[in-house]
Amino acid sequence: MDLAVIAITDNGVRTAVEIGEVLEVEPDIYLPDKFKDSSVHEIEEANFYTGSLKELISKIFTSYDGLIFIMALGIVVRVTADLLTDKRYDPAVVTIDETKEFVISTLSGHLGGANELTTQLAKCLKATPVITTATDRQGKLAIDMLAKELDCKIEPFSNLKHINSAIVNDKQINILTDYELNLEVDDSFRLYSLEELDQIVPAPTVIISNRLLKLPKNLASKPHLYLRPRNLIVGIGCRRGVSKERIASAVEKALAKIDKDLSQVKLLATIDLKADEKGLIEYAEDKDLKLKIIARDEIKNTDLDFTASKFVKQTIGVGGVCEPAALLSGRKMELLLKKTKLNGVTVAIAEEKSI
Repeated sequence: MDLAVIAITDNGVRTAVEIGEVLEVEPDIYLPDKFKDSSVHEIEEANFYTGSLKELISKIFTSYDGLIFIMALGIVVRVTADLLTDKRYDPAVVTIDETKEFVISTLSGHLGGANELTTQLAKCLKATPVITTATDRQGKLAIDMLAKELDCKIEPFSNLKHINSAIVNDKQINILTDYELNLEVDDSFRLYSLEELDQIVPAPTVIISNRLLKLPKNLASKPHLYLRPRNLIVGIGCRRGVSKERIASAVEKALAKIDKDLSQVKLLATIDLKADEKGLIEYAEDKDLKLKIIARDEIKNTDLDFTASKFVKQTIGVGGVCEPAALLSGRKMELLLKKTKLNGVTVAIAEEKSI
């Protein structure tokens, strides 16, 4: 998590230095230029700014995952108010008072991680954490936190507030899924498989699935949303020197064949022979996807069933690349798309059934 700490007083500078010492991730510290020659505390590296605090924050607001302000809460509200867009994308904002008695989760408590950061900072500084989100105060499961934990996209996001409101107000919530989940929930949550769709009592409903479903009228009339897991693994084999554009085209076409899209992809996978393949590496970086490398020995020793080629085995020592690479890169994998040749690139897609 990339963090910035902003202080504007002598005590704030001291606290900023302390935060830099106690956090595992070293934050960037921003101070007014009046502290440039100050002896308040020795600071090895700090960013000194001129002009107003509001001008500084407008420049750095989207550059960090989280911003820690050491000042009055009212100041933080005023300098950030015009910069807020959407809690799915806004950074975490945490406020620490002048005497470091309180650490206050200010913005993006769930999806941005401000609540977790608040708890962490309060523990390190021996301060009192202040978290006001209703589900946290009641010790209840928040669906946006569940989505974050399971790495899911929320659709439609506008319905999230209705589901969380129902949770806070002690309404029964249905959770439907076709995946294996290890959820600890209270009696207000009822867990069902998607096969039980027609048997469910009407109530606000959360569907954890990548399947395209038409809800029965009795459920569709209630608040509902989908959590779309990023649980697809794309196995890739390619000729030497294939461009990232050809790989991109092949992956898009392969996903389209099974009515999926890139937002559902968790990672890419290939074998050790392709670990340095420039086009593949560039494609993974361009799409911000991890590229997992599977050793050929692991493929040789697996008992997984995959499409094998004698020619490929004679050439590289194993009978397949894309299918075994995908199947060996997750837990309880199910092959959705077998080896498919697309313009010099072979693609297979597997789904992780345990999330």
